[in-house]
Amino acid sequence: MSSLIKLRRQPRNEATPRASLRILLISPSYAPNRNTMYFPIGLSYVASYIRKFGYEVVPLNMNHWDAEERYQELDRILKEERVDVIGITGITIAFNEIERIVKFARPRSQAKIVLGGGITSCESELVMNTIKPDYMVISEGELIFLNLLRTMEGNGDPADVKGIWYFKDGVPCTTGEGEGIGNLDDLPQPDLDLFGMREHLEIQSEQQFSYHESHLVGSKMLPITASRSCPFRCTFCYHAGMGKYRRHSVPATVEHIKACIEKFDVHYFMIYDELFSANKQRIIEFCGLVKDLNIRWYCQLRVDQMDQALLHMMKAAGCHYISYGFESGSDTVLESMQKKIRAEQIANAVRMTREARIGIQANFLFGDPAETEETLQETLSFARENQLNFVDWSAVIPYPGTQLFDRAVSRNQIPDRELFIRSMGNVSQYLWKHMINLTDLSDERFLQLYVELRELNDENHRKERTIVQAGEAIGPTSSKITFRCPTCDHVETDAVIPYPPECAQGGAPNIKSPIGIPGMNFVCRACLRKHHLVASTIPHVAQVYAAFQRSLDELKASQRKVVVLPAVDRFYRVLSEDVNLTGLNVVSVLDTRAHRIGVEFLGRTTQALSAESAAAQLGAAAIVLPWVEYDSAVATLRAAGFRPEDIVCWNEYFARSMLGADAEKPQKPITEPRVGFGAPLPETFAPSKAWPRNETNPAALVRSS
Repeated sequence: MSSLIKLRRQPRNEATPRASLRILLISPSYAPNRNTMYFPIGLSYVASYIRKFGYEVVPLNMNHWDAEERYQELDRILKEERVDVIGITGITIAFNEIERIVKFARPRSQAKIVLGGGITSCESELVMNTIKPDYMVISEGELIFLNLLRTMEGNGDPADVKGIWYFKDGVPCTTGEGEGIGNLDDLPQPDLDLFGMREHLEIQSEQQFSYHESHLVGSKMLPITASRSCPFRCTFCYHAGMGKYRRHSVPATVEHIKACIEKFDVHYFMIYDELFSANKQRIIEFCGLVKDLNIRWYCQLRVDQMDQALLHMMKAAGCHYISYGFESGSDTVLESMQKKIRAEQIANAVRMTREARIGIQANFLFGDPAETEETLQETLSFARENQLNFVDWSAVIPYPGTQLFDRAVSRNQIPDRELFIRSMGNVSQYLWKHMINLTDLSDERFLQLYVELRELNDENHRKERTIVQAGEAIGPTSSKITFRCPTCDHVETDAVIPYPPECAQGGAPNIKSPIGIPGMNFVCRACLRKHHLVASTIPHVAQVYAAFQRSLDELKASQRKVVVLPAVDRFYRVLSEDVNLTGLNVVSVLDTRAHRIGVEFLGRTTQALSAESAAAQLGAAAIVLPWVEYDSAVATLRAAGFRPEDIVCWNEYFARSMLGADAEKPQKPITEPRVGFGAPLPETFAPSKAWPRNETNPAALVRSS
């Protein structure tokens, strides 16, 4: 942890000194497309601070560019502008992307490369040896980076700069603990414009729809910070070298909000803090100062702080949403996590927050070392009793720097730390291919339970279904519907809904996904409770379901032999509610995933998909259910001799319906009769039509009833 010092305020009439170095500051992106996943507030603070001392900053916020365009812009900057130092910030999951940036920049620039952010604060030597920056700044960047720049500018010895790593004779060396900011109010306000806050807000307005949370009225939400770090030490959390918990004063925070209202014409604020406040008095003071600003705001708080009067005060002051750290409904697990809360306090906070009509964001984490079958059932019961249908399940991840990481290392579960950190660069792949089991459950049972919990998320959402009253398809990727909130009966009339959500603003559907299966969670603008729009009830999606079902029904009627791919685990129970697979003459099930080989599915033991296993089924029809890897599976089938008309592929049905002539593998449009299987898509939507439930689901491992 860095030592804290008080900054000297520069007198108003004191001239800003001119420095000679020009610094390119890069914020990497964690997503392939332009996005608003996060805004680099920390880097904005660093930029404002070093500019105060005369350094010129060239900003590059990669979130605002699509994947390849980011590097085109970086290439342009390095070719056309003078850059003396390249600063890159990021957390551990950005390891691979930061390495790519460094490798891209090295042959194009002689600038020194400095890494900062959470990635530098744990496994520091590994990062130095692998990514090979010239320097790394540990902990808060403002003071340490400034001292490093001054040393570089004067050709000084980096060993004299506290709080960094550098190379000496090819060996990484550290200079120990650096200085941190004692009073956050002494810092200049972050220059949000520098890193494209206006563009960040504009992109938000284009991305109001998502599977997880959608809003019919787009809200531009400006992120701010009011504190740094967190006073608590949960076992799964690491505060990325941020040191002691410190806060901006409430008046300073409110002045920053007022300035942002004036500058950006925005009235919705997300307080990025890990913990907005550790005491009620700070919240009360904040509410008193913002209640007349006509703003809405979102923050993260602890359940043990809440009481009904406080929540009503927050609501009156514009609090729109609170993110709570639930994690579990078992006191045993909460104690193991060092959460310092009890399940009863979570239940009380849920009840009171709902009564105040404030939205709730939270998650359950599966896989703490204390997790057992019994503690899991405790949390499942707790979720049902409190109707936490939108508190989703995810897995505990032993991030470097956490107590759980140390436990995994001590148990030899992370024999190669570099490979482990690289695997987290794609969290989704980590969770399905590299997940570490920290419990005493067998690995097989652990994976079974995790898959069931992810499936349970979808089932739970459907317990609070959007009530569709009328609708019509108005395009291949959008419909107009009238629907009602199941909680408060608020009605939305003629709402235009894009599906999949990435098709908003003219985007293309991601066909290489379980497209058509996940529904969309909408936040009711009246009660702020979520409700779930089932995909099959959206008119243009329902048309594809209908065509796919007719193809299945033709196969049932002919009793032709059928081979099914894959042995669906994730989404199966949701799929089987809307697609009737019973009555098919299934002779074989094939899959490419190791954990599904040998598993019984639709009455058959799953075999590995290969050229040989596919060729053995020639003469049968192939049904390819929703699958990310559908295209490679279809290619294997066709290489083995399956004709296009022998294959009924879920993802290709959506491709033809939504992309038409632009589909990845062009075939006759699905709106025309198809050779072999399938019928034309209906021209109108019949919202009263429901598909028969499939009663042949595999036995559930986690009961949600």
